[in-house]
Amino acid sequence: MTPDRSGPVGVILAAGRSRRFGRDKRWADCRGRYLLAHAVDVATAVCPRVLLVVDRRHPRLDELPGRTSLEVLVCPDSAAGLWASRCCALNHLAAGADHPSGVLFFLGDMPDLQPVEAARVAARMLETDCPARPVHSGQPGHPVAFPGRLLGALHAARGRGMRECFASHGGLLLECADPSVIRDVDRPEDLIPPAGTVDTPRG
Repeated sequence: MTPDRSGPVGVILAAGRSRRFGRDKRWADCRGRYLLAHAVDVATAVCPRVLLVVDRRHPRLDELPGRTSLEVLVCPDSAAGLWASRCCALNHLAAGADHPSGVLFFLGDMPDLQPVEAARVAARMLETDCPARPVHSGQPGHPVAFPGRLLGALHAARGRGMRECFASHGGLLLECADPSVIRDVDRPEDLIPPAGTVDTPRG
């Protein structure tokens, strides 16, 4: 079966060096699963096509849920920061013949993000043809969604200036009561979920 490649593309940014964590946090145990697996679950639940940007190929990539539906991209400039990982994904999309309706940028270290919240951001982006992202208690979160009409501008900027592009093209901030849209894992102690957090089964 040919996959649906006309919908929004999910991009999981997972090429960081985990300096504050002290080891490669992507493969840390998070409630019985790899930390990165949670991000893969959400992205694949919301987007018909998902790109996973990493710094190198790792044998554990093949153990991820939904691995066969992921396009793994190795970013040679990952040490430069998130902009380089975004640029890697945008280069890949620009080189293809498909014209996605948009792109959602996910972080690979957000284990509590729920598909319903990501889907709400995607839906608002598609309805309005404007960028969109969730906000909790005044703090902007993820995923960040851009409509297809702006992919050329993002690519031309080489992954930089995302905030400026968001603001100058009518970016929408969606109030979200769920703190999962801003909670990421920087240190080992962050793997412990906040009181009252329920790990909803996915997949």
